[in-house]
Amino acid sequence: MSTELVHEMNTAISLWLGEQDIETAVFDASTDELLEFANVLLCITRYHCVSNKNVNENFSFTANSALSGGAHPCASPECRMSKIEGLISFAALYADVVYIRNPFEYIALKSSAEIIEVDRHNLLAAIYVFIYLRPMIERGIISYAHDVNPFCDMHHNQIALPLIEKINEKSDALAKNISEDLIDKCVVKFNSTNKKAPFFEIMGPSGLIEHGKVYYHPYNPMPPLFKRFRKKGPVYTLGKSEVEDSKVLSMVINPIVQDIMFQEWHTTLSGTSYLCDNGAHMGLVSTINNEVFKANSDAFQSSVGHYLPRIRARDPLVLLDIREREQEAFFVYRDKLRKIINNRWSERELAEVFRDEIQPEINIINKKIRDWKTNSRQSLGEKLLFGTGSVTLGLYAGILPPNIGQIVAALGGVSAAAGILLDWNKTLKDKQQARASDFFFLWEAASGK
Repeated sequence: MSTELVHEMNTAISLWLGEQDIETAVFDASTDELLEFANVLLCITRYHCVSNKNVNENFSFTANSALSGGAHPCASPECRMSKIEGLISFAALYADVVYIRNPFEYIALKSSAEIIEVDRHNLLAAIYVFIYLRPMIERGIISYAHDVNPFCDMHHNQIALPLIEKINEKSDALAKNISEDLIDKCVVKFNSTNKKAPFFEIMGPSGLIEHGKVYYHPYNPMPPLFKRFRKKGPVYTLGKSEVEDSKVLSMVINPIVQDIMFQEWHTTLSGTSYLCDNGAHMGLVSTINNEVFKANSDAFQSSVGHYLPRIRARDPLVLLDIREREQEAFFVYRDKLRKIINNRWSERELAEVFRDEIQPEINIINKKIRDWKTNSRQSLGEKLLFGTGSVTLGLYAGILPPNIGQIVAALGGVSAAAGILLDWNKTLKDKQQARASDFFFLWEAASGK
């Protein structure tokens, strides 16, 4: 089904673009054309992406907005793609499936009159994210999660309404907690040096505000909040009472709350776990849902990148190929890793796990292989014995090709064949030494063998 999803998405995008490039097509389209296109993409993703309630919650996740390539908490293309790269690394090395927020849903559910320029930017970003994640989507490791779900009358009353009521209570509590935390830690400035394009600058704790600073610009028509401070001077710093009264911090708070509540909704319905890239947000989740299982992809990526840099540098598609080829080894490594982590997903704790538990295991594998090579220097007699005896054995076992005779002759006879077979034997023994470890998958991913 994932292959069909990718095929249909490719076809829909290609047909809609025609001879145009993506940017031109998105920004030159009428609002009706844009809505129709967003609805087509939404219908394709809704049809093919159905959450499986029987997932393993330890390895199946619902990603937050940042890891989904969303505009929150930073809408710059560089930040969005950086987060996506972190998602790919985590998914390839750990997850069964990661559900990302469906970016076409929010746009498709609007009316033509409600479409503003930011929607075009978000649709363009959503297409780029799809193209970037296409290999992972095709393999079923990345899928789309939906905010709007159909319920019959009975399940609407039995499941949806109680869950919505519960989520609303958590939402109010979460907004209150964040507001109390930010009100004393944020500096809010209104900048109207450019009369046509005023903006708010909000500075605060980097855990809750990406990069420690965020800018909010208005879209037409200009909201009343922006008009309120236009006569205060070119750069005006709001007092605490003005920050509280204007509710300007809602521009920071609401997206965080909505993001976490979406994860609460989808994880409950699908049986998945939270996937976040922000330790502070994980702490917020714990304040309203202490028992929930959650993973920090940023801490995972940082730990892998620091202690196993060769794995972090590998092409994710190569990692997926190794994962598929060594499926049993992947499951063994992952189960072992889960037991070691034991829900310790903060950056400090996870780094300690990689430093104290995982990296030494990889070093032990490499030492065993070096010791084996040192202690098994091959004599000429062993080469000859191996070269003559193993050809027959290899043919019998189906390891060697039937035309081994021609290969031997072409390479110069028995001595050449013996050397080739010996090297082959060494490679097999390398893996035999490594396979005894629960972290054989990581060793192979790092070694590229």
